[in-house]
Amino acid sequence: MPTEELLPEKYRDKASEYRKGTDTMDVWFDSGSSWAAVSAKRDGLNFPADVYLEGSDQHRGWFQSSLLTSIATTGKAPYSSVITHGFVLDEEGFKMSKSVGNVVDPEKVIVGGKNSKEEPPYGADVLRLWVSSVDYTGDVLIGSQILRQMSDMYRKLRGTMRFLLANLHDWKPENSVPYSDLPKIDQYALFQLENVVASMKDGYDNYQFYKIYQRPFRDSPSLVCPISILMLQKTDFMLVAELATRGKAARQYLLHIYSTLLGPLLRLCHT
Repeated sequence: MPTEELLPEKYRDKASEYRKGTDTMDVWFDSGSSWAAVSAKRDGLNFPADVYLEGSDQHRGWFQSSLLTSIATTGKAPYSSVITHGFVLDEEGFKMSKSVGNVVDPEKVIVGGKNSKEEPPYGADVLRLWVSSVDYTGDVLIGSQILRQMSDMYRKLRGTMRFLLANLHDWKPENSVPYSDLPKIDQYALFQLENVVASMKDGYDNYQFYKIYQRPFRDSPSLVCPISILMLQKTDFMLVAELATRGKAARQYLLHIYSTLLGPLLRLCHT
């Protein structure tokens, strides 16, 4: 078939500027054999790949064609695991469309639009936090109200970090209190904290990033503000916090929150 016949009518007078490709046998076969030219050939990459990531419509597409070509030629799958995601919809659950005017532009989310009141600049961290908060295995929603809520959560996270750092700026390892000497409430809090951290690490291992976000904010909000932290806010307690074992125990708990809980969480929304 001549090139002219392959082009839309308005481009046919420029057919000489186009070249008909002849090196594609089948689009799915070509994309499905990409593992042979990428992960199996390039330095620094592994075969099979750790993860193949695509939309849910690729179960019968790229995932399947890649599996068939690799099994046929190597006897094994080209990936160790497959992750599928849904699609991004507007706040009402409708498909985004330029003609409808409901498209959420990531650049405008980060730097803001012409009207700063209607489209304020949230920054990249808020957008990353939103990505980490949703269950991507299904369709996800985004819009102005959702972004405002995420911005509030991000400010709370930063506020928590500032509170922790303000009380830990002069912390020294020699101030540590042995676990056996900690008050029972702090021992219990550390036990609960460890359970939450273990759950967050499991979320990373299983690519369930929304659980890393949800666990400390939704399931265990008390961990971020336990009794030991509240006691630090009392003026009379602050006066003796440096010397009292109770004060050291409280600050030690803050250190555990800072180093074990918020660290994994911040990696989701900040680079």
